[in-house]
Amino acid sequence: MQGWVDSPLTEKGEAQATAAGKRLADSHFQLAVSSDMLRAIHTLDRILAQNKHAGGITREVHEDVREIYFGSFEGVDSVQTWNMIARPLGYSTQEELIKHYNLLKVRDFMHDADPFHEAETAAHIEARIKSAVARLAKELNDGENAVVVTHGTYLRNLATIYAADGKVADQPKNGSITVLDVTHEPVVIDDIK
Repeated sequence: MQGWVDSPLTEKGEAQATAAGKRLADSHFQLAVSSDMLRAIHTLDRILAQNKHAGGITREVHEDVREIYFGSFEGVDSVQTWNMIARPLGYSTQEELIKHYNLLKVRDFMHDADPFHEAETAAHIEARIKSAVARLAKELNDGENAVVVTHGTYLRNLATIYAADGKVADQPKNGSITVLDVTHEPVVIDDIK
């Protein structure tokens, strides 16, 4: 459970970031944002190094796109963590909990199982994600684009919150690209593998 535990990019992570940058090489961005975690900052560095239009892009670091906080479960084996959370509820895994409840409710289960109740709640995560989207929309003019480097569980929660059909989003792969279109109501999420 990595969450807010900061760590450098692995060689594989560096290669994934460079590959994402190559896929975005011809894209025009007016704003480049990363979470404040070093792995996200370095991923953005690699993406922008590949971009043919990187000159003049405003760079920012936003805490509100930081990964989900797992509280006392930070740094703990994920299988062990989900056993501790799911077993008392009659399940074995995070995915079983998500299937029977929903992704955001699982955040509350983690918070409740955390001995210090520090793990983020669904309400906190949803407010943080909606604040981040609103902030980005406010910073950009119509027709402008931002590249945002965030984290897998954060992105999965974001996609689930804004899913028009209420479907739980799949966990994105590291280095994947997701397009969030805030020019339409409702917000449109489009995964690019």
